[in-house]
Amino acid sequence: MLIITWRTAIFFVCALPGVEILDPGQVVYSETRTNGVVGRGVILECGPTLPDVYIWGFTKPGTDTIRAIVYNFGKGPKIQKLANDLGNLTVISNSASLSIEKLPLAAEGVYTCQHILRPLFHGLSVTRLPFVITLTVPVTKPYIVMSDSSPVEGTSVTMRCGLENGTGPINYKWEQESRESQLTTVAEIYDDNRLNVTDVNRNHTGWYRCIAINQVNQQRSDRVWLDTICKRLLNIGPDQPQIDVTPYSVTERGYSALERETVSLLCQASSNPPSQYVWFYNNSQVYAGPQYTINRILRMHTGHYACLAQNTYLNTLTKGQETLYCFVITLQSPLHALNVHLFLTYWGTNNPKFDMTSNLAQL
Repeated sequence: MLIITWRTAIFFVCALPGVEILDPGQVVYSETRTNGVVGRGVILECGPTLPDVYIWGFTKPGTDTIRAIVYNFGKGPKIQKLANDLGNLTVISNSASLSIEKLPLAAEGVYTCQHILRPLFHGLSVTRLPFVITLTVPVTKPYIVMSDSSPVEGTSVTMRCGLENGTGPINYKWEQESRESQLTTVAEIYDDNRLNVTDVNRNHTGWYRCIAINQVNQQRSDRVWLDTICKRLLNIGPDQPQIDVTPYSVTERGYSALERETVSLLCQASSNPPSQYVWFYNNSQVYAGPQYTINRILRMHTGHYACLAQNTYLNTLTKGQETLYCFVITLQSPLHALNVHLFLTYWGTNNPKFDMTSNLAQL
């Protein structure tokens, strides 16, 4: 029977074949501090030779309870269930040393190896070897969040380099890539993930990346485009919009589409800043965005389609002006077709109206 008192590191051994206590022996203490990295490995050595008896214990940070994870009472190592929470733990052959691979964050704590050696002339030698493991988490791939991706000249913009994980302190490096692919380091900031750009000008236009760096590794974000809007170019547009219809099928009756076909409507209007788009069907808003797609078009989809191109800065800085491009789709089916004339009309959107002519023709 083996009774172990962890707090005093004294072993009482009874009825252990081949073990004879010649004198009280000597207890040896040694402590090692180890820095581990989450996801990587570490080796904990328990003496230069294989002891007769040993046991490994683990203590979580903030507690004083030691729980066994491996022991060997002379019949080979026995790994306990708790070891599964500490990574891929194995005992190195012909030794009492531990190898732990793929360390999780839960593996941080104190590992204690206590073993007994049986010298020929000096009785029992008891050694207690605590290892204090502190884990560092590598930084994950960062991402950039901008307060405004299209700031106006003279205003300010803040960029934040976001991280999911990473042990601090973390340093942040910011890079700008110009239209001419020239790469420049614009800032290196200690333990602050924000880059504040005041008095924005056209030289700030370009691609931006952030690099997060800690004592273990570094990771670079994807690049994000910053488009500076010059004041002298503000309030331009939107120009007369252009609509592309796919598939493109125009007859003397106007646009036409086959039943159950997929029809895509793309609206484009040059503007600075870029236009915002809203699609209307028979005076009702149906979609926001430049491209509106109708899957499996049916006769019920025949009607008036209008694209609204809007300059948001015009709406906030001056009296808003919006442009509509209106047209009608003619749907063809085996039984009949609703024939309409294609028409283009431009006007302000205070009271939008639609005009069309149509007749029903039997095929």
